[in-house]
Amino acid sequence: MSSALWQIRARAEIAFAHPGAWATSAAIALVVAFLFAATRGAVELSVGEVIRSAIDSDAPFSAVIRNVRFPRLFCAVLVGANLAVAGTLLQTTVRNPLADPGILGVSAGAGVGALIMILFFPGHSTWVPWAAFLGGIVSVLTLLGLAWGGSKGPGTLRIVLSGVALQAILFAAIALMSFAYADRAPSFSAFMVGSLNGLGWNETKILFAPTAIGLSLAILMIPTLNILLLDDGAASGLGVPVGAARLAAACVAALLTATAVSVAGLVGFVGLVVPNGMRLLVGPDHRALLPVTALGGATLVVFADTVARTSLAPLELPVGALLALIGGPYFLYLLWRKLP
Repeated sequence: MSSALWQIRARAEIAFAHPGAWATSAAIALVVAFLFAATRGAVELSVGEVIRSAIDSDAPFSAVIRNVRFPRLFCAVLVGANLAVAGTLLQTTVRNPLADPGILGVSAGAGVGALIMILFFPGHSTWVPWAAFLGGIVSVLTLLGLAWGGSKGPGTLRIVLSGVALQAILFAAIALMSFAYADRAPSFSAFMVGSLNGLGWNETKILFAPTAIGLSLAILMIPTLNILLLDDGAASGLGVPVGAARLAAACVAALLTATAVSVAGLVGFVGLVVPNGMRLLVGPDHRALLPVTALGGATLVVFADTVARTSLAPLELPVGALLALIGGPYFLYLLWRKLP
């Protein structure tokens, strides 16, 4: 018996030494989470009923699945993948495992851009992601300037504190605008915490194009991202313009973050927890890390949103608050472990 268990364990270790095994496992986990989430709600369905309703428009619950649950779940998948990949890019850019779009102020900058578009240009909803992207880019450039400016260099504490200060300033701007124009943004409190409530196919369409662009650019940058793991001198010696590469990766991270923020609000900590967890499984090579991180982020947000919808039904919790309960303690753990 012990010999059989040892053989099973040895074969499992060999199988999972290949990055494709982790990607396959992550994809299966996402499909399972997606189907399970689709069965939960005011009307609980079986997996068979969900699949039948998705295929057959005449099925009894076809409208619920097609028009309510599926679009929200697709939004959760795209939001989770965007934030997780954005976190991976930022951690590589600043060479800091504490980096996260929310902690470093990128999400808040995107939120400022999105709020300005929502408040002052309400008839142009398709431009919200790009306004959020502009806000995220400004935040990224400010952060990089603060972290790498001066003669002391970008130490871990310097980067984190710069991001926290930037986040506080931007959150103050969001709060002031929300207060001053409360009649124009009555549901912006949910935006501040992060929520997927009420998202449908329109939001899925808004997410799709910027997500496809951002993830494609991230994939194209994989060789450069792997070189950025080296020190600046070694990376420059291999022909990589370090400053330009770091800025390009940060801009892609800002695009992905802004896309997620534009529809889901300030959902935090996905970009912190998932990349660090996946890096422990597959290592730092971005050829394996990026796809597994995208799938892991999507799975986490789908799972968290399912808990948010069902744990206190008919009340619905903001998914951002649940993710903060996971990410906050993990952030404190990383601070305790990484800082002197």
